[in-house]
Amino acid sequence: MPSVDVVVLTWNDPEDAKAAVESALASVGVSVRAFVVDNGSSPPFQPESTPDAVVHRSERNLGVGGGRNLGAGLGSAEFICFLDSDAILAADALLEMSREMAAPDVGLVAPVFVGQSAEISAGREPSIGRKIARGLGLTDRYAPTRRDSRADAWDVEFAIGACQLVRRVAFLETDGLDDSALFGPEDVDFCLRLRAAGWRVRQTRNAACHHVARRSSRRLLSRRGLAHARALVRHYWKARTRRRVL
Repeated sequence: MPSVDVVVLTWNDPEDAKAAVESALASVGVSVRAFVVDNGSSPPFQPESTPDAVVHRSERNLGVGGGRNLGAGLGSAEFICFLDSDAILAADALLEMSREMAAPDVGLVAPVFVGQSAEISAGREPSIGRKIARGLGLTDRYAPTRRDSRADAWDVEFAIGACQLVRRVAFLETDGLDDSALFGPEDVDFCLRLRAAGWRVRQTRNAACHHVARRSSRRLLSRRGLAHARALVRHYWKARTRRRVL
């Protein structure tokens, strides 16, 4: 039976986090431990709301990368599932994703979210033009990878971090997620580094997970929007350097 540590971050969304944890603990066919990382919530997340999960509080917001790295270090299972607090797993979702790990070179598996096309949450590495188009609400999709439309699973260049099953050895080999930006494309960066290290990234339609798609447009001039823009500039500069080195 595959063992999975499920890491859920929460920041001022206790009811969502509780539902995400409960969905993970209801998984079948896998051995699950759930870890909640309270990323500086005010008021603090109440551990008694998820008595079957380990709750770890950070007094400050570590961002997505930092919080997930902290959560991953709390467990020791073969696989780590990073799950957004507003995502809900079907009972067999982790089992189905773990089946894609049968090939030893697969480092990360992500689902096609229920009611969404595959390209809303995964595909080719986002270009600068694609990111701008998404920010302006001109598209909600990423460029697709070449695949057989009849297949149940396929390789992608990246998948968003709302739900990712990661092989722990691959996570450790690549030093985990980039924790230098609070709100940045750490999910894209992580997938690219996995692939550069020789690991495959997969997406499967067999694992059911509910997660609301991103808004068609977002407030680009908000504090969070500007922080994300700075993180994107840094990401593309790093990616450019990495491609030159490789």
